[in-house]
Amino acid sequence: MRDSERAPRAAEIGLSVAFAIAWVALARPGGIDLPYYWDEADVYVPGARWVAEHGLTVTPGVFPDDYSRGHPPLLYLLAGIAFALFGPSPAVGHLVVLPFTVLALAGTYLLGARLFGREAGAAAALLLGTTPLFLSIGNMLLPELPLTALAVLSFLALAHGRVATAAMLGVAAVLIKETGIFAAAGVGAAILFDAIEQKRLRASAGRIALATLPLGALGAFFVWQKAHAGYFVFPHHANLLADRPIELANVVTVVPSLLLWHGRWVVIAAALVATGVLFARPRAGLAPRSPSRRALLAGMLVVVLGNAAFFAKMFWLERYALPAHPLVLVAACGALFAFSWSGWRAAIPWAAVGAAALIGAASVRAPTAPDAEEQTFAYADVIATHQAAFATLGDEASVLTTWPMTVELRHAYLGYVARDHVAIDVQYLEAHADVSFTHAVVNSASTRRDDVVRAARARGMRRLGVHRVGVAPALEVWGR
Repeated sequence: MRDSERAPRAAEIGLSVAFAIAWVALARPGGIDLPYYWDEADVYVPGARWVAEHGLTVTPGVFPDDYSRGHPPLLYLLAGIAFALFGPSPAVGHLVVLPFTVLALAGTYLLGARLFGREAGAAAALLLGTTPLFLSIGNMLLPELPLTALAVLSFLALAHGRVATAAMLGVAAVLIKETGIFAAAGVGAAILFDAIEQKRLRASAGRIALATLPLGALGAFFVWQKAHAGYFVFPHHANLLADRPIELANVVTVVPSLLLWHGRWVVIAAALVATGVLFARPRAGLAPRSPSRRALLAGMLVVVLGNAAFFAKMFWLERYALPAHPLVLVAACGALFAFSWSGWRAAIPWAAVGAAALIGAASVRAPTAPDAEEQTFAYADVIATHQAAFATLGDEASVLTTWPMTVELRHAYLGYVARDHVAIDVQYLEAHADVSFTHAVVNSASTRRDDVVRAARARGMRRLGVHRVGVAPALEVWGR
């Protein structure tokens, strides 16, 4: 019996979780108390703090749009409960998301092992665990890692024939963020593909209906939002979707980070050579009521295509497609380990996996394009740079700057400063003519750097210092 032909024992599940915990504890950008960064600092953490301070209220129209951005409220509610109990410190916020990072990593092994054997599962988990984007976002209070964990676990449940469990995980995903519907759609597509393949459409009607529960849950959220906030979809998001044109460069938006970056191309190229093997073995090794391996792979493809189609039109950050990453890796490693190599040839698939993993691990602290530091541990250098610059300001400083420094300086609980400061964005300078600034702080690479410097010089300031840690952009501090 192949090791993918049975359910994993409790010991195997426990060991996979233990290894994932150890990896997440060791492969880190810093301590769990690393200050909040970028979108977590400006949206999700303040939003969860508001929820904690207002009786865990997440009703659209009551929960401010500036925080909710029209997204479903489950992540805000989970973090809000934690903040209500323990406060909104970075350690608390990061401990909310880290279990999802662990589950995504362990679930990737278990899904790969279920479908293709332990070697494929271990290889897929290794590649995910050496993906810089996964490791960096896995340490931030953002919705993408919960979505990633839920996507993996829903396909794992489906591989064991547990359609209801997969559907409920999909419901949780869409209540965290609308884009959770892509993984839910993949689960539904796998069930439908299998029913068509087995000529059992009528007999599978109940399972297909269960798979639509996430879509119903998302629709119910939109109706709830319309009733309380006055709109089905957040107007800003609707405008973003309408404004982005369909161009060739946009059509391939998800491709680089998903298939090519940081050594991923090595294992993807090797897997493409072996892809035909996967579709030659439709049912072997899966639970009697689970879709075929071929159907599950078709469902995974739907997740990738759903992300690709949506983000060809919608505003895009690379982290948005993270839920597709482990599914792509499971499929790729399944292809690599589908052959029954003997002797030295057994090392062939591991050579491709090892090369990709080494390149990924070597890229964990790689520099990135400006404002894209969240893609690697470069964001920890940005945090350290900001802390070093802010330490020179003094307790009573009022600061002219740009986002995100405005947020970091105004709210001490984010972890950057010991007390709240007055901080004004230069683009709103005219509306704050009455503020007497003591300092100006600006990123040397910012498009608004000249505006800040011009305003600083007009107020008799000179450059006091330039701060830079690691691969972060330099931060200039101006004062009298």
